[in-house]
Formats: sequence, C-alpha cells, structure tokens
Amino acid sequence: MPLSAALARAPRCALVNVETAEAIACLFNPAELVEKVQVGWNRLTVPGLSHQPLQFQATGNRQLPGVEFYLDRLFAAEQPAAPEVMGFAAFLRALTVPPEAAGGVLAGAPPRVLVVWPEVLVLEAVVTDLAFAFRRFGADGRVLAYAATCTFEEILDVRVTSEERRMAV
Repeated sequence: MPLSAALARAPRCALVNVETAEAIACLFNPAELVEKVQVGWNRLTVPGLSHQPLQFQATGNRQLPGVEFYLDRLFAAEQPAAPEVMGFAAFLRALTVPPEAAGGVLAGAPPRVLVVWPEVLVLEAVVTDLAFAFRRFGADGRVLAYAATCTFEEILDVRVTSEERRMAV
C-alpha cells in the first residue's frame, strides 16, 4: 500500500471538552508528540555518608508539551467534515477559561479536555499553555493558515500504579 494512502486513512487525533462533551477532530495529526514525566526525589543528607540517598516523593503529571495543530482553510474546504479552522481556535481558547456557570472552586476551573489519538494516546488533561502562530492571510484579511501550539497536562483523580502504565494504549 502506498504511504500516501496509509496516511490518508490514519485515524485523526480528536479533542473532547469533558464538561460539554463537544468534540472536534484535528485537520492534521500533530507531526510530533513528546510525552514528558518528572519524578520527584528527596535527596537525603546523612552526615558522614559519601552520597545522598534518594527517597521517592511523587511522580509529576504527564505532560504533552508543545503539541502543534496545523490548520489550513484552503485544505479544509476540500475535506469532508473538516473543522472550521477558526472554530478550532475558539474551541482551544474555551479550554483556557472557566465556564460562565462556574459555581465554586472546582467548577471555577477551565474544562478538562480528553485528547484521543487512536492507537497512540488517550489522556484526560487541562491546557496549561496555548499559542497561535498565524501564518497566511487572504487578500480580505482572513486567516488562511495557522498553527496552534498547546501544552496539555494530565489530570488524575485516582492513584496510578507501575503495572497500569505497562498496559498498552
């Protein structure tokens, strides 16, 4: 099978607003995905010992730093069921502020997002960083192409174990 045919049928990454259940498919899958995890260790100081024993403290939340979504209005116009390119930007922006009806501290946070990329990743997260690079404009001033770069940080409500992380996606 030609590479172009395989890529054309590759499942698309999608984002789901956990609060509203609104889902939006990505026009293009990100070209690169970095997963970052920090592990915290206490460095114990024992007088007279030649080294510092390490004591496990906690594992940080998984992060997907700098995930780039590329949107092109001209390409999207040719695709069936493609997202409206500026609607995708509005969807991402809505993940950075609390909803209007927020009541209380927990509800006063921006909505969580489910990042679903079949065969690659499923992650419930929050957006911790968002940047737009508008790259092409039409003669009428409309944005024709841009890249949205997001950092997602996993939100966990339960304890995760080493055995669970060994399981495949």
